[in-house]
Amino acid sequence: MNSKNVVERILFLIALIGALYHLYLIAHPYTPLSYWYRIGVLDLTQLQRGTHVFFILMVGFLLSYLRGWTITSVGPRWVLSLILALTTLIPVYLTLDVFIDKGALLPAILLSTIYLLSMIPPLLNPIARLSSYLRLTDLALAVLTLAPYLYLVFNYWALIDRAVLPLPLDVAMGWGMTLMLMGLVLRLIGPEMPLLVVAFVLYNIYGYLLPRPWFHPGFDVEFLAGKLYAETEAALLGIVTGVSAKYVVYFTILAGVLGALGYGKAMGRAFLALLGRSPASVGRASVGLGMGMGMVSGSGAADTAYVASTFKPLFKAAGYSDIVAAGIAANAGTLAYITPPILGSVAFLMVELLGIPYTWVIVMSVGPAVLYAISILVYNELYVRKMGIKPVVVEVERSPRLLIPFIPPIIILTLIFTGYSVSLAVTVAVILAPFIALLDRDMRGNIRRVPEGLAEGLKLLAPVGASIVLANVIMSMVVLSGLHQKFTLALLELVGGNLVYAILFAFFFSLLLGMGVPPIATYTLSSLLTAPALVKLAIAAGIPEGAALLATHMFLFYMAMLADITPPVGLSNFAAAAVYGLDPIRVGVRAALVAIPKYVYALSFIWSYWGTALLVLPVLLTMPLAQGVILIASRFAAIIAGIFFLSIANVGFYSGCNLSIAPRLALAVLSLLLFIPSEVLNLVGFIGCTVILVLISRFRMRSLCRV
Repeated sequence: MNSKNVVERILFLIALIGALYHLYLIAHPYTPLSYWYRIGVLDLTQLQRGTHVFFILMVGFLLSYLRGWTITSVGPRWVLSLILALTTLIPVYLTLDVFIDKGALLPAILLSTIYLLSMIPPLLNPIARLSSYLRLTDLALAVLTLAPYLYLVFNYWALIDRAVLPLPLDVAMGWGMTLMLMGLVLRLIGPEMPLLVVAFVLYNIYGYLLPRPWFHPGFDVEFLAGKLYAETEAALLGIVTGVSAKYVVYFTILAGVLGALGYGKAMGRAFLALLGRSPASVGRASVGLGMGMGMVSGSGAADTAYVASTFKPLFKAAGYSDIVAAGIAANAGTLAYITPPILGSVAFLMVELLGIPYTWVIVMSVGPAVLYAISILVYNELYVRKMGIKPVVVEVERSPRLLIPFIPPIIILTLIFTGYSVSLAVTVAVILAPFIALLDRDMRGNIRRVPEGLAEGLKLLAPVGASIVLANVIMSMVVLSGLHQKFTLALLELVGGNLVYAILFAFFFSLLLGMGVPPIATYTLSSLLTAPALVKLAIAAGIPEGAALLATHMFLFYMAMLADITPPVGLSNFAAAAVYGLDPIRVGVRAALVAIPKYVYALSFIWSYWGTALLVLPVLLTMPLAQGVILIASRFAAIIAGIFFLSIANVGFYSGCNLSIAPRLALAVLSLLLFIPSEVLNLVGFIGCTVILVLISRFRMRSLCRV
């Protein structure tokens, strides 16, 4: 047995233990053990989160050893990794300087070792050609994760007591755990998010060098280490990390178990059975599968990979170009982030920050999810007509058993809406999933793979969970320095009290931020830095306070979701590109163009009170039901019309006519008026677009068409 097989077995065992630990936490309060003994890692929230982070690190580094690293060549991301290593050295150097002054040799050695192992090997990997040896550092880091975890468990109460004046070893453990998380994200995802973390750390250290209003006194590295690791609700173990431990891990376990049992393939069969003989059926079914997988996954990249690989042969058989097929698959997969009942880590963070029921987020997500799906479907319908796509017939047995894979999400939704916690609802679905699988003859043989699925759930968690913990570090650094308050005042001054300017600023801020970091970090920063100003301006524009708060955060949630498909980074684009063997940047550009209305209608979420109707709940909570229904229906009608007209302009085809540039531009401009919550502008836009299409289809004005 070679070393790789040994590591695979160790990884499986640790991941399985991690999954069982989290599932047991749901039952623990109701067991005799909770009454007989008080065990920290089972009963104390902070230590539960610490254990959660330990499993993320341990599983993550073993996974990194087996799968390799993201930085494989000298290029832009390698340069960012070099900048990361150099900038991270600053707080490490300052900390080592403190240790030397105090004669603390062991903490100095420990922190130096962790820094060298975490930051340097990924830099050497593309240039040293010693990847098999360099990746041994992953195994060393996997062992080193025991140090800050066990130190936390055995010194928990003492750490809290001396959080403001930590010992050198406390400081080393705090910075060491932070460095390991940054190193793990660097290996599995890339350098962008760790760079953001170190930028905010440096701001907290050197804020005294900046002019007002960005000035702040600055903090020393020992104080920051206490804030990171030692105090109650420390940055590494705070509310955002709690989102991963309380929600996300259960959904990744569910996704792992359902995948092992074959629910994904069963769901694919169900949507293939609906293909029919329409030329647009392949695209339609891919959107359906994207939403279906989203009900049990919440991972855009994972769903994109599954949708793309499932429908790749059918897209080819129908005659889709690879780049368009990849773009449609990336959009269909990204629907996972906004499709209930699983909405990804951003939705759960929103629940914790706003203190609202998860059912509220589910209700508010339905409208954007439907509009996103319609945007993809309309693009698909127009594209197949323009390109003369042929129908593809797939013979799949149609029977009631095709509904079996949809039972787990139905169970989750039912339990959530009847008042049970999200984690309990998902745990029940995990437990029942093997029994439900017995109803399907194709899934019965997979029952023995349940342990494999449980372990896979922790493997899926590792990169996501590490990103979430680092997002908590970012949030703590921002709040500690008061940057969010400074930013709000600066933003209000910049936009001059104009809500539309503020919306556009938040729109581009989120998109630019999302190009480099995962959705959880995008939402964390945008909600801290832009939400307060947006809410104030929305209230001043006449939107009720409750509606303004909900609409603002849903807008920022939606924009964070779009980060997964916006080039140049978009993880869904990389997943689709990998399946089709294409350049991820090209796929990203195409994915952004497919269903382009997805970027436009989001702006109206907080444009006015009528605009919030797309989210349903802000209106229903603040006005009589009858009036609310009228407001909601009229807003959706205008947006759907806008999607239709803008998609025609985007594809450049209508009623057998390849449109010339003039009508496409006219349709694009007029369709944008339908997205603005204004009755007059909506009417002008609708009439203008309708006249152009009538001239094309009824009067055959060929001057509007290209030959």
